[in-house]
Amino acid sequence: MRKMKRLAALSMAGLMAVTGLTACSGSSKDTGAATQTAAADKTTEAAAASSEAASTEAAKTEEPVTLRFSWWGNDERHEKTLKVIEMYQEKHPNITIEPEYRGKSEREKVATELGSGTCADIVQLNPPWMGDFVANGDFFVDLGQYGYDVDGFDKNLIEDYCTYNGTLITLPSGLNARTYLMNKTKLDEMGIACDMDTKWTWDDVVTIGKTVHEKNEDMYFLNADKVDLVEFVMRPYIIQKTGKFLIDDSFELGFTKDDLKEALDYVAKLYTEGVVLPASEGNTFLNAVWTNPDWINGNLTSELSWTSLMAGAISDSQDTYVTTTLPVREGAADTSIVVKPSQLYAVVKTSEHPAEAADFLNFLLTDEEAGKVLGDCRGVPPYKAVQDICMSEGILDENIIIATQYAQENAGLYENTASTNAEITAVLQDAVETVSYDASKVDQATDQAMLLIEDILSTLK
Repeated sequence: MRKMKRLAALSMAGLMAVTGLTACSGSSKDTGAATQTAAADKTTEAAAASSEAASTEAAKTEEPVTLRFSWWGNDERHEKTLKVIEMYQEKHPNITIEPEYRGKSEREKVATELGSGTCADIVQLNPPWMGDFVANGDFFVDLGQYGYDVDGFDKNLIEDYCTYNGTLITLPSGLNARTYLMNKTKLDEMGIACDMDTKWTWDDVVTIGKTVHEKNEDMYFLNADKVDLVEFVMRPYIIQKTGKFLIDDSFELGFTKDDLKEALDYVAKLYTEGVVLPASEGNTFLNAVWTNPDWINGNLTSELSWTSLMAGAISDSQDTYVTTTLPVREGAADTSIVVKPSQLYAVVKTSEHPAEAADFLNFLLTDEEAGKVLGDCRGVPPYKAVQDICMSEGILDENIIIATQYAQENAGLYENTASTNAEITAVLQDAVETVSYDASKVDQATDQAMLLIEDILSTLK
């Protein structure tokens, strides 16, 4: 894909503008607001000096230290992360970092390891997991004690996603935004427009989806599993109607039974009209729909996703892909377009070497040479000095920059912790799975989901 060649073409100021957009309704939790504020005019030299100051005395010791670092992602992310580990070990020959990587996020695996005390020293986490993890234990080290240059990160990402009860316990791995990725090669052949000037409504998705399948019965417009349909269809569909969090911070529902039924009716329609591939196939590639051979060969022509996954999603295809605008209903009360950390990094309290782990994490996120290696494998780099150098050297993919800027400029409610509760998310996924196999069961799925959600909320209040 074409790389970004002109720094002036896309302003760095736009990338740092999340501050005013990702939390337009205010913080959703008691974060004890971070004391640092974003300093957009900070020079690269000053940021680098601050980053260097964060290196701890403990990390400079000559004693042998072994750290485990756990993450997930695609092959590109693995290869680049392993290279950065090598770079760090060259600077600190007494420190050995044992990589533990996999293809999927696997929340239950991480939860089990945290609960049993067997988790890696440095762990990659999904933002939606944090509410449950923080509520169920004291697992993570206070990173504020290690002198990070927090000013180099976006203030709202730090406050809304990384700080709990006044304590900085995670740092963002990258800037991530919802995006709509389309196979331009195949859609151009069908005369279907797919660029940033194309505005999509939910009805448009159905209309175009039917057209694609009617033109070629082996092709489907939307590549999605039940997880994607909850994250990228049901959540925004409901929020665009209500203008509210799905669940507010008092664990009160932000939608009605009728709202849920309408969303499930829409999901069922995606299946009955041949817009999305059959559930029996889509769910075979659960949490990794981009590995479906029909996506790679172009028989599936669009995918609702995150910017941090874009590079890996198209790496095996020979076709040209572009991003387009996200579906928004007419008269929407909120765009429901989210900008958040791609993932989060934390150091666990069971680590025998938390200072060294924190030092490696600082290197991973703020070292410019490391940042140039990582590029956009986890989305746009979250640290300003690294963003600047990657932009100036044309390292970041143009589509990722465009999609991120679009999301920032049109951002709606951010994802508060209550709305991403794991149990409630599982209930919604089960409801989607029910209607994906039998569209006549929308009422039944709605009733069952509402009953279970209300029961879960009663235990959380």
